[in-house]
Amino acid sequence: MSKRSVAAAVGAGITVLLVVAVAVIELLHVEFSALVGLPVGLLGGVGVAVVVAVRYDALASPVRHAVDAAAGFGLALVALLAVEYVNLAGLRTALSTDVAVGIAVVVAAFTALASWRTSD
Repeated sequence: MSKRSVAAAVGAGITVLLVVAVAVIELLHVEFSALVGLPVGLLGGVGVAVVVAVRYDALASPVRHAVDAAAGFGLALVALLAVEYVNLAGLRTALSTDVAVGIAVVVAAFTALASWRTSD
């Protein structure tokens, strides 16, 4: 297991956690939907992280590029939300969640491109 496969597993797991949790929270029309959405997202994220960690080297090139893009998105979004949370350099007002997601999408695109350029 290489550093790249571990980073891809962690990033893809974070992305799946966020997507599943937000989808479940938005689809459930009850008051405490986050009590259901967050554990379901966590289970999905851990499952994807385990599968990616075990099978990363056996993935076909297009799937590996997609996994790398998802991993880049998740890792970038967590880093940007951490910067926003601690208000590093006074960026809390400029770095809203929408801007952070937009930047993470750009990072995902560059990650997919870098994965494609460095593929065997």
